[in-house]
Amino acid sequence: MSDTIVVFTIFAQKTEAQEMGMLLLKKRLIACAQVSGPIDSFYWWKGKIEHAEEYKLVMKSRSSLWQELEKEIRLFHPYDVPEILAVPATEVSKDFEQWLLEELQK
Repeated sequence: MSDTIVVFTIFAQKTEAQEMGMLLLKKRLIACAQVSGPIDSFYWWKGKIEHAEEYKLVMKSRSSLWQELEKEIRLFHPYDVPEILAVPATEVSKDFEQWLLEELQK
């Protein structure tokens, strides 16, 4: 089974998502990041349904880095309760996984 995880989080501002991605890249906690959006988000907050325009940050890493990665995201993230999700990548192309592992070991 692969050690690769895909991590998602959401930001109100595109620049925040970009800065978070760059910070985690420089710390070698992720091998790559993509920012997409704006997206329409609908969610419950303090008893009401809210709507916001947000930006999604998608990152690739290793499950062995999860605790440190989550800690860094929480330190930087402006939301009271940030969405931080990690999904295991059960199937990963061998060349991509090899590249990811090499980049995270430097």
